Amino acid sequence: MKTTPSTPEGLPDIFALPISVYLQNTNAGVLVSDEKHRFIWGNDVFMGYNTFPYKGNIINLAFQPFVDHIGPLTTDPAGFELKMKELRKKRKPFFGWELTFCTGHIREVSYIPVFDGRRFAGSIWQIVDVTRHRQWQEELKRTDEKYRVILDNLNAALCETDLEGNITKVYESFCRMSGYTEEELLGRNITDVFVPEENREYARNLRRYRVEKKLALLYDMEIVLKDGTRKWVLASSGNIYDSEGNPVGGVGIHMDITPQKILQKELELAKQAAEEAQRAQKEFLANMSHEIRTPLNAIIGMAHLLDETTLNEEQKEYIKILKHSSGILHGLITDILDISKIEAGKQEVHPREFDLRDLVQSMKHTFQLKLAQRPVQVTVELDKKIDTLLIGDDMILNQILMNLLGNAEKFTKEGEIAIKVHLEDVQGNALWIRFKVCDTGIGIHKDKLELIFQNYKQAEKDIRERYGGTGLGLAIAKQLVELQGGNIAVEEGPEYSTCFSFTLPFIDTRKPLAPGAESDIENKYSRIDFGQAKVLVVEDNPMNLKYVISLLEKYKIHYQLATNGPDALYFLESRQYDLVLMDIRIPGMDGFELAKKIREDESRPNVATPVIATTAAAMPSTVSLARTIGITDILTKPYTPDQLLQVLNKYLNEDETEIIMEVQNISGYEFHPALDVRYLNTLYESNIGYAIDLFEIFVMTIKEEMGKLEKVAQEKDWDKLKFQVHKIKPNFSMVGLTWITGKMEALEGILRKAEDKKGEEKAEVLSVIPGMLDEIATEVTNLYPTIESELQKMHEFVKNHQNS
Repeated sequence: MKTTPSTPEGLPDIFALPISVYLQNTNAGVLVSDEKHRFIWGNDVFMGYNTFPYKGNIINLAFQPFVDHIGPLTTDPAGFELKMKELRKKRKPFFGWELTFCTGHIREVSYIPVFDGRRFAGSIWQIVDVTRHRQWQEELKRTDEKYRVILDNLNAALCETDLEGNITKVYESFCRMSGYTEEELLGRNITDVFVPEENREYARNLRRYRVEKKLALLYDMEIVLKDGTRKWVLASSGNIYDSEGNPVGGVGIHMDITPQKILQKELELAKQAAEEAQRAQKEFLANMSHEIRTPLNAIIGMAHLLDETTLNEEQKEYIKILKHSSGILHGLITDILDISKIEAGKQEVHPREFDLRDLVQSMKHTFQLKLAQRPVQVTVELDKKIDTLLIGDDMILNQILMNLLGNAEKFTKEGEIAIKVHLEDVQGNALWIRFKVCDTGIGIHKDKLELIFQNYKQAEKDIRERYGGTGLGLAIAKQLVELQGGNIAVEEGPEYSTCFSFTLPFIDTRKPLAPGAESDIENKYSRIDFGQAKVLVVEDNPMNLKYVISLLEKYKIHYQLATNGPDALYFLESRQYDLVLMDIRIPGMDGFELAKKIREDESRPNVATPVIATTAAAMPSTVSLARTIGITDILTKPYTPDQLLQVLNKYLNEDETEIIMEVQNISGYEFHPALDVRYLNTLYESNIGYAIDLFEIFVMTIKEEMGKLEKVAQEKDWDKLKFQVHKIKPNFSMVGLTWITGKMEALEGILRKAEDKKGEEKAEVLSVIPGMLDEIATEVTNLYPTIESELQKMHEFVKNHQNS
């Protein structure tokens, strides 16, 4: 009779189930042996291992035959038999015995002896197939080893830390790089061990940022090794996350980049040395050019004076050769100065409104006069679609065309020089215009085209011998084009030997060109109307003062004059002005201080009045400071009537009506070669009336100003001397004595340098001042007659032009 098992009192019903239920339903393979160690039964999982050829679950095999059957199926039959006999003998539980079979399968065996009281009742053997798990483990191990080898070969040191930066694991590569052993590093804080004290806070902030933002970081840092030496490492650090995505630590890969850092430092030093050498070269060229120009001006001047005396034919020929040679030398020096200025980054672009057609026609007329003795025709081809005023730097454009036309004029003995201007593209209000300067001269070989835009390079070796020149003209033109965002190239064509082509962008004002603008100057001024606007002029330089007054009177503008800061402040507190035109360097109170006082009190009448500062040195730092303290705009000296007119129109003309540009009234005038002709042509642009005004003011005021300079120098009042030097240095450029302006700038630099010195060191710096002043004074005295003569010549030129 079959009885139903009962559960011990208090236990769940599951305990009443027979053990066979568990043995049959487990996912593990199960084998049962009896008290005589005879293997009698295996569950479905075990029988599915294909270990026995039996069907069903009954095995009924004695211990030794069982061992003899299973042993050969394993990779270690002897070890299998030995372990089985050991388990049979000891009759104690054993877990985690791994058996590897010849098929590649790995099975983990657990042995459980079963006792009924003290009586041994048999054994249960649990067999679990762990093949896939072990394969994964082996794959992970191989992957780990592969990346360890890669990191070692890459000289990449790897370590892991907790969230506080305490080292939890290090790799051999990290120990090798740092000099520490694994035992010395585990548990220590990576920042405290390796990062120099001055950088530790930065390193901790980096780790905090990485953890909080959950980001990987890449950075370089200097570290300290065990032996005290320092290295630079490139570190890549990331977070280690738990199963829920929370950061629990960090891992970092560190690559030694010390050699690269050393090389980088060497390259920086080499770059600095190269830049310093280049700067010294430019300064040397500029200084030498100025030094050469001083005696050269005397040579040119004396040659012209000799040419005006009674000479025989032989002497006239000598003078002609002397004038020609000195003119060539003067041009070479000017080219060197121009390229030095451009390469030093001191060439600035100053856009303004201008008439492109008028500029090109003026250029044609100038070169037609120069080529009057040659069978060379200068032609102009202007696109009719360019029919408005443009905004751009017409002075730079003028110099580019001068250089290209000068190059064409040098190499063209007969035929044609053509100036072609065409509208190439329109982008909104931006016009891209293509300029071409073509000639029928000697031409350029194709294999030499890449040389012609390089500094001091000419296409053929004999060019310099036959035609002269520095090889800088085209280099200057190229850099000036690229400075404005354009490009220049040499084009081939059947009609011309050489054709230079360049494009430049300009802004279209959409204002039509004024018809007949060259006819009636008085009529032009009658159209200017600024109403009852009143301007306060703050200026103490007599030359600048007379110039600006003459312009304001032409424009019919009411003005009040102040020659120092306190007077200006008095006028500003007394009434309201529509505009303040103020020199930055004025006696009693500089322009910056005056501007601050204008803006600081909202109850004052001129707190919102536009303030225009005029300065001879509009450096970026000066402009930035001016904007900060409330100066509205900057006008750089020397400024043309057009530039002043544009400023007045901008701030006084409420309707913003069309700006009436200053007329370029007369072309074809040639300045005295003892002066900086190229600078004067660029400054005055054939406006001889403007040139006469400034030359007259210079002649009337310069002797008095030089006297003041000499007086304060004798009194050794260095602050006043610096002020006086700054005040009059632009005057010389206005009459073509640009090299004297350069010397005045050098003098001003020495005075600034002396401000930081004391005692003997200061005296040593200032010791060169008397010699420099004597040199400048001598040059001014020697060249004064030339300026007077040039002024008279301009008056005669204008008179003859009006009578013709």
